[in-house]
Amino acid sequence: MQAVQRNIIRKMSGINAACVIIGDEVLNGKITDTNSRFFAQYCYNLGINLREIATVGDSEEQIVSTIRRLTPENDFIITSGGIGPTHDDITYESVAKSFNLPVAIDGECQRRMHKISSPESRLSEQALKDFYRMATLPKGASVKNYYLVEDYWVPVVSIENKVFVLPGIPQMFERLLNGLKPVIKQLYKLNPNHSEDFRRYFVKTKLSESEISQYLRDLQSRANEVSPDIKIGSYPHFGQGFNTVSILGIKKHEDFLREITKQTVEQLKGEEISEEQEKAYSDNR
Repeated sequence: MQAVQRNIIRKMSGINAACVIIGDEVLNGKITDTNSRFFAQYCYNLGINLREIATVGDSEEQIVSTIRRLTPENDFIITSGGIGPTHDDITYESVAKSFNLPVAIDGECQRRMHKISSPESRLSEQALKDFYRMATLPKGASVKNYYLVEDYWVPVVSIENKVFVLPGIPQMFERLLNGLKPVIKQLYKLNPNHSEDFRRYFVKTKLSESEISQYLRDLQSRANEVSPDIKIGSYPHFGQGFNTVSILGIKKHEDFLREITKQTVEQLKGEEISEEQEKAYSDNR
């Protein structure tokens, strides 16, 4: 559904974003990435245009080239994963290299690790060295570390207020990203009430996409005459026996959006459903 959301969000905030998921375990199917979906919803709720989600392995070359490619095109980039104590956790070093920055043990991070985890009392010398490896962070005038959760020692590392490095563990990723929200709103001067401007409606129909395609094509043409910000989309729910139609716009076009939603229900012999119902159908695939 990102393509449907994209144009309206760009107009509302003008902020473009990208997400880099890092980890061989994602690419080889060992774990399922949920962080990119969370970030997509996060951007939508903030009125930010998420332009790309990239998944790369634990490869310095891949991480560096991806960050350098995305940086000129986007205002807000997050990375997820690759900041643990093992040999394949190379995100901090790779992101630093993307900006030609060094890395070094960060004193504040190390102090927080000691206070929260008390590693000296339970780890061997080698394990302790590997543990504190996670405090080896990018260094430079453009680097800022945001400590957002009192019981986490891990910061969100920011470079040039553009690239933000987060852990890959979903619970930590989500909690830190939510904690970062006030920072993002301030940095990008986002309207705190922007979400009130969005209007999105869904219609459920048993007709196939082939049967509704001409109607939706005509409906989009009609909507374009009102505003290019109104986007019509359709989403098949294979195996569930129905499809949904999305009608997306902004508050000032609410009357028109309601009108065409009602007409779509009638023309496609369907029923209007809530956004929560549509999400439940999608999650049930």
